[in-house]
Amino acid sequence: MVKVICCDMDGTLLRDDKSLSEENIRWIRKAVYEAGVHFTLVSGRMPGAVTPFYDRIGITGPVSCYNGGTLVDKDGRIVSEMKIPHDIALMLCDIHDRFRDSSDIILFNGIKWYLEKRDCYAYAPKLKIYGYDCELGEKRALLDTFDTNKVNIMSASQQVLEDVLARIEKEIPPYSLTIYRVMDFLEIMPYGCSKGNAITTLSEYFGVSCSEIMAIGDDLNDVPMLEKAGYSVAMGNAVPGAKAAARFVTDTNERDGVAKAIKKHVFGLD
Repeated sequence: MVKVICCDMDGTLLRDDKSLSEENIRWIRKAVYEAGVHFTLVSGRMPGAVTPFYDRIGITGPVSCYNGGTLVDKDGRIVSEMKIPHDIALMLCDIHDRFRDSSDIILFNGIKWYLEKRDCYAYAPKLKIYGYDCELGEKRALLDTFDTNKVNIMSASQQVLEDVLARIEKEIPPYSLTIYRVMDFLEIMPYGCSKGNAITTLSEYFGVSCSEIMAIGDDLNDVPMLEKAGYSVAMGNAVPGAKAAARFVTDTNERDGVAKAIKKHVFGLD
């Protein structure tokens, strides 16, 4: 029996244009209010870029953000979080300095995201996704005031990203970071941080077993939660690795795949 749904956002709950379908909203609300299922969004985004979707759906609940590294309860209190060690974050700054003319670095602290300048490649696409403006600051000065949940290094050049990743692998000690390559950026998190953490943390938070959790996702960073959840559902548009990790495959994000997964696995309807 499904008692908790852990759902990815981009490429899963949201259409390609980042919109949320009425069909997905309807079946999430039915799961929460008719079946008593807890629904939690599990995202690489910061909390402030996730909670507006709870409001649009018409539900409340905790938010698992930074790819399972931070859990924030419905009242905005941090339940648990992971941060990149200060010395490792400074090493990332040193590496970025060598590519600063062809890449941008983004730091995250709680609900805020930080760039060194707005006139850059990363600003417009990330502003559209996050839904609110960044703060500005020199990266090392910022790290004097906080330890970061996550670092993104973003570039229009795939070669630059390959070169940055090669430098990280050569110069930063092993088992220091978890890194995902996502289109035009590197998503860099504390070592051991994964969406699989979200399944473990939420099972404890709600007092259920992992076997009672349904995870829905589409990309490689969703694989750890698909592997750990009792009910694992890959989207029809999922990458092959996500489909291989899942027990079930639903429809695509453009065709209300989340709603169809809830209908089938929560309510037993075709």
